[in-house]
Amino acid sequence: MTSRLLNSWSEYDAAVQEILDLTAGTLLVFDADLSPLKLERPERIAALRRLLLGAREFNKRLTIVVQKTAFVRQYSPQLMDLLAVYSPAMTIIHAPPHLDGLKDSLLIADHRHLLVRFHQDHARARLTIDDAPECAPCVLRFEEILGAGGDPLSSTTLGL
Repeated sequence: MTSRLLNSWSEYDAAVQEILDLTAGTLLVFDADLSPLKLERPERIAALRRLLLGAREFNKRLTIVVQKTAFVRQYSPQLMDLLAVYSPAMTIIHAPPHLDGLKDSLLIADHRHLLVRFHQDHARARLTIDDAPECAPCVLRFEEILGAGGDPLSSTTLGL
């Protein structure tokens, strides 16, 4: 049970990888556009794929809520490929407009590991490892964000 403050983008980046490596069953993500998480890196895509591989047998789940979808659609082809392959266990949701005022970012693994960035424009964050009671308020906040609705992203592009 550890918790520490992070003050730089390099610390934040290392913490993202740490959370992804610790994820065994459920990963919840809320972010403006996912760009600071750098999920397209090979090691991060591999961690997400490992999570989703046993989804059917072990009830694993990846839920992502973004406020802006342009970055995901244009610069995250591997993430969109994962959505196409593992759509029953993976969801990416475009948050409704009334949530645009939220400026924090959440990365919650298994309801006991947490990385919360206090403002989407800054690296200042808190990393909590193996502390479910400490993570509980952020899990509840994520569930409220998810409950606000939104439109699921599709892995297929419609058009002529």
